[in-house]
Amino acid sequence: MMLQPHNLAFRTALALTLGLAACGGPDLPAPPPRVELQGTPVATFQPSTGKTSVVLDFLVRDAAGRPVDPATAQVRRLVDGREVDVESVPDFRDTKLTSNLRVGMVLDASYSMTQWKPAAFAPMTQAALDTQRSIRDQFSAWNTGTFSALLGWFQDAYVCESAPSMPDVAVLDIPTPVPGDATKLFAATARMVDRMKQQYDAIVAPGSSDHFAMVVFTDGWDNYSWYDNSAAPAVSYPAAGGNFSCAGTAPVSLDGLLEKLRAFPQLEVHVIGLGNDLRASELSAIAATGHGQFVSNPDSSQVASLFQQIAREFTTTRRDGITMPLPPGEYQYEQQIEVNGRVARVKFRFRAGDAGAGVRPETIVTQ
Repeated sequence: MMLQPHNLAFRTALALTLGLAACGGPDLPAPPPRVELQGTPVATFQPSTGKTSVVLDFLVRDAAGRPVDPATAQVRRLVDGREVDVESVPDFRDTKLTSNLRVGMVLDASYSMTQWKPAAFAPMTQAALDTQRSIRDQFSAWNTGTFSALLGWFQDAYVCESAPSMPDVAVLDIPTPVPGDATKLFAATARMVDRMKQQYDAIVAPGSSDHFAMVVFTDGWDNYSWYDNSAAPAVSYPAAGGNFSCAGTAPVSLDGLLEKLRAFPQLEVHVIGLGNDLRASELSAIAATGHGQFVSNPDSSQVASLFQQIAREFTTTRRDGITMPLPPGEYQYEQQIEVNGRVARVKFRFRAGDAGAGVRPETIVTQ
């Protein structure tokens, strides 16, 4: 892509706009957060104690759509409108989630990534490494499922990938781009979608709590995915734990990529765009079709924070609920999550007190 000069006035205006959007504008109350359930809540009866447990996994987003660290939110739990006592709230930190997480990263190794002031290429690879490690560590801390990370990158006419057995640190061995290296964004992203689908198909009976996500990082618009070099000989680059394998691709259009994403609705795609000369409409379309977030920032010094923002998508899921000696019957459960004085809610009906305990999914309401 052709870089535009960094514009301080533009960045200042953008920061002001984002700030006003997050707080609701001058003299307006901040918009409320929203809660996203990660799977259907569960209610179970324990005959040996006579108690019923209600458990739900959820993600909280602030008004700008960013995931909120659960430690910063205030939580209330109500049964039939009455707040439960502290004895009825177990420490769910010791009750790990059981799900599988697969994360794919597609990184831009075109020449323009080296031309930012400061250059963005090295910060991108370091941020990708930090993100992979952070997600891996946090996932293992609160989950009994499995985690794996796939790495892909594009440089001029080739799309490259690491083997699953290569360590996270291999990302630092992506070769530095040289003048002339173009952008094959659509082709590289389409290849990662195919790899993620293979991961999905390899899991026996994947459930609603299993998560398949991609992070795409680029500073430019696609200018080379139209080129068919699928017959070109493969090349490789040495890296920690093995070699990156690189190959040419058949032509891939934006429409073709979006069609792939529609055919794989279980995949969530987040796009990080660096720069004020982005094809935002194209990147937004990729994220929207992939049910993910599009994050952009015109300042290359913010690369690490952009990756951290996306990483919170995978590491801020919270498990919460109650365990109470409720007599047999039907009840309403309400979870209130307060962020900066505004409240998000989840409500649903559940049966308690006997073997018929369970949640009525058709009654679930989020606000």
